[in-house]
Amino acid sequence: MSLSLDDLNQRLLSLDLLDLDKIRAVETSFGSKLFTADEFLRTAQRYGYLTKYQVDRLMAGETTGFYYGDYRIQYLIGAGSFARVFRCVHRESGKVFAVKVLRARFRDDQTAIEEFVREGEMGMELRHPNIAAVYEAQATKYDHYMVMEFIEGNTLREMLAAQKNGYLDPKRATRMAYDICSALEYAHKRGYQHRDMKPSNIMIASSGRAVLLDFGLLTDASSSFKTQRAIEYAALERATHVRRDDPRSDLYFLGAVYYQALTGVAPLGEIKDRARRLDASRFRNVKMIHEVSKTIPRCVATVVDRSLKFRPEERYQTPEMFKNDLERVIGQLERGEGDEVLTVAQPKEEHKKPQKTIMIVEGNTGLQATFREFFKNAGFRPLVVSNAPFALQRLEDVEVDAVLFNAQTLGQSAVAAFNQLLDSPLTKDLPAVLLLNEDQVKWGAHAKRSKKRLAVGMPISMKRLLMVVDKLTREEFAERQERDRLKKEAAEKGQESPSDMFLAAQKPAEPAKEDGDEFPTDAYDEALDDAFETFSLKEKKKEPEEPKREPEELKLDGEDESSYDDTDVSDEDGDYSDVDEEGEEEK
Repeated sequence: MSLSLDDLNQRLLSLDLLDLDKIRAVETSFGSKLFTADEFLRTAQRYGYLTKYQVDRLMAGETTGFYYGDYRIQYLIGAGSFARVFRCVHRESGKVFAVKVLRARFRDDQTAIEEFVREGEMGMELRHPNIAAVYEAQATKYDHYMVMEFIEGNTLREMLAAQKNGYLDPKRATRMAYDICSALEYAHKRGYQHRDMKPSNIMIASSGRAVLLDFGLLTDASSSFKTQRAIEYAALERATHVRRDDPRSDLYFLGAVYYQALTGVAPLGEIKDRARRLDASRFRNVKMIHEVSKTIPRCVATVVDRSLKFRPEERYQTPEMFKNDLERVIGQLERGEGDEVLTVAQPKEEHKKPQKTIMIVEGNTGLQATFREFFKNAGFRPLVVSNAPFALQRLEDVEVDAVLFNAQTLGQSAVAAFNQLLDSPLTKDLPAVLLLNEDQVKWGAHAKRSKKRLAVGMPISMKRLLMVVDKLTREEFAERQERDRLKKEAAEKGQESPSDMFLAAQKPAEPAKEDGDEFPTDAYDEALDDAFETFSLKEKKKEPEEPKREPEELKLDGEDESSYDDTDVSDEDGDYSDVDEEGEEEK
């Protein structure tokens, strides 16, 4: 650099980069030793008075490019094809901000300028802890820039690159996804979409907070201004035949980011070629997450896989639905209830006896263990759920052979759920047993019973209960085994799976009955009716110690609060998700 020390000092003062006290401090550090302007600048940088960016420009003889308005540039923190972002300090307050500047090559491009200005204006309307705030947007003769919140931390892309294994643990990844989903929920409710969801646009602050950056492709439904779109968004919407700017696209690509944060693998691959990026097969052939990593907890895998469904109607429809599931998963992981992994099913040995699956809806943890152990020893695969509403929801996702509701601990919600099975074509023919104690026998009158749907008065021995369940499930289980066999044969031969009509025609014959095999269904119903009548007579004879409320209508939301607490879902063979659902339905 050809500047003299006096010229350098004048430039530092005029640019307000250093004050006299700092200049003197640097000079004093040399003592009696002579030094050059270059040595002065390097020492000032080492002291933290100047940044490398400032020193490089001063040594190059530059007199501009140190400020944007009142914001003194410290260094470059990010750059894209459209803009660059600098860490800056406000001249008066000393507060740190990020300043995003339109690249010089777009200064005369009116379309690019309008796009940049629109981004700033929209950004100033969004105020959310998980969205990088935009405070002002300015234009000078030479530059267009916006002043944004500065976040101390790293982008998710940088964070993944810094990890030894290239991915985050499930808790950190899920909290990140929850934060970003909260940001999308806020933006979508105001009619805005992000349209460029990727790891480099997510900042993880030093506090752990995840912040969504760069609404450069943000759109709103009312705008006629045609913004550019990330090519993956266009490819997804074209492949799935949905309208341009479908709000669910943001949720799909958040799911892709979540997947990558958990595995270190981009589910769509990292492809540069434009034609290949538009290929619809990329979205159809996404591997389920447990095929990539066998250590992903079941509850996490379920959410990730749903978010990346190819058919739009099978994905999350709103950020709120996605966020609610993420919140549930966070709770499970923090309580250590969702640590079991979803293992890839291994081929069963030919001699292994197929198992029936029974869903046990039981609110008492002690009885949960009793039922689980008993049915497991009897050759069943037990799936335990602690509240009735969530049991109904789980039945939409899992295939079971029977459901057992224990009204003794669940209250009236067990009766309501028992009846509600008839409302869905998936469960209307599902065998079900409702256990009622003596005080609840009157509820049997409200239970919709049939040959496959029994209301059983207690007490009943576990051996007798097993007989009930085994009888109710025998025919359906045999039919399911035959369907699975035919489908497996078709798959092995490379043929299309047989239709339901064909399967119905192949229905196996009724298995031969063994002695003592028949369960007296009618007798149990008669016994229940007798118990109801007996109980009613007793009620008329004695004066109740306190009035008992008899419900006019049985509803799921009218039962005891205890039946919604401490939900535990588990099975012995790792086929289903552990789910904690504290009284809220999964959205």
